[in-house]
Amino acid sequence: MHIRDYKKYILDLIHLSLPILAGNLGQMLINVGDVYVAGHYSTNVLAAISVASAIFMTFIVAGSGLCAGITPVLSNYRGERKPVKKLFGITVVYSLCLSVIFFILLWAAIPLVYKIGLSDKIINDTVEYLKISTYSIFGIFLFASLKEFLQAHEIVILPNVLISIGVVLNVVLNFALVWGFWIIPELGAKGLAIASLSVRMLLAGILFLYCMKLLKGSIYKNTKKYIKDLMITGAPIAGAMFIEFLGFNIVAILVGKFEPVYAACHNIIISVTSGVYMVPFSISNALSVKVGYANGARHSMDIKRYTLSALWFVIIYTLCAVIMYLLFKEAIMKLFTGDSAVIKLGASIMIIVACFTVFDGIQSVCMGALKGMKQTLQILMVMFLSYALVSIPTGLILAYKYNKILNGFWFGLALGITLASFTSGIILIKKYFKIKKEYSTPL
Repeated sequence: MHIRDYKKYILDLIHLSLPILAGNLGQMLINVGDVYVAGHYSTNVLAAISVASAIFMTFIVAGSGLCAGITPVLSNYRGERKPVKKLFGITVVYSLCLSVIFFILLWAAIPLVYKIGLSDKIINDTVEYLKISTYSIFGIFLFASLKEFLQAHEIVILPNVLISIGVVLNVVLNFALVWGFWIIPELGAKGLAIASLSVRMLLAGILFLYCMKLLKGSIYKNTKKYIKDLMITGAPIAGAMFIEFLGFNIVAILVGKFEPVYAACHNIIISVTSGVYMVPFSISNALSVKVGYANGARHSMDIKRYTLSALWFVIIYTLCAVIMYLLFKEAIMKLFTGDSAVIKLGASIMIIVACFTVFDGIQSVCMGALKGMKQTLQILMVMFLSYALVSIPTGLILAYKYNKILNGFWFGLALGITLASFTSGIILIKKYFKIKKEYSTPL
């Protein structure tokens, strides 16, 4: 098959993924804005929000995974020609139920922060940040559910434009609240949490007002089946996202027991790599929509062409990212901090990051295709094998037994991601040939 035969598929993915990319980058840049402001305010505050964000986002990622089931389920419904817009009302209720559950869980977990042995230099700021951020769960889950609902219909511009606007607003509020401005007192880490809370609630409110027109006539007789499909598809996604996120962010919690330089460095590396990863992640999101529709319509050739188009695009992109990491590792660190110890440590971590970046992109494409085919249990299995059984244990051994600390944790992550790339690829190939044979048989 010649490359020009894939031109339509590549352009479709890029067209759909660009607004998603803007939104995903926006979500990451909200955190990057916090890191940037905190890093210039105080290394201790930067370390505190690193630990707090790791704890907070562990809960958020698990809940967001349950919301992420909305896109593949509705994309498949659309391929089957079902009236999916009538499911809007129950989608909102679903998001609010998740918000209440995870709000209670996170609030109950806050007292445990005092028991994990954090440095006295950061413990108070960490707890204060968490207490305020907990209330933003309602805005986060409502916005995530509405964004997934619209994304399944390939309506991606408005929610992602809103996120981009939120980035700018968050940075402005961060500077005003952290250092103080006019009648606003200097709030430090507390100001960072208040800024993020305000932005998240505002974005969710605006998007809900836009979608309110869909509430009319949104009753659908098969709501029980919809919720069941959301749970069957979303629960493994939530588990997989939780394990993957824990693999990265348990490091921030564990290194909080050491000098603040380790937590500060880890937070910067996470922010940089997350921003770079948003391109493969956005392609993966777009791929799950396209593959989901093709899967519902039983078009195996479209599944193949969309997946291969995404794969080659992401491989080229991640190779460019590797070059950037290797050539500009110190310059990247200097954008966030002037602390020479943090810069030196971060530059060594960048070399490890460069080793797994291409594999990370490949596994993101495989996960997107599998999600579109609603093969989310397999995704969970890959994440559990790669992170829970390989990445985290390897990192702990290298960090504590061999005193590698941050370098050891990141080497473990590199090993887990590489394994995830190979295993998810094998599962995807086997699944494709199975459905190709199935879909070639008339119903």
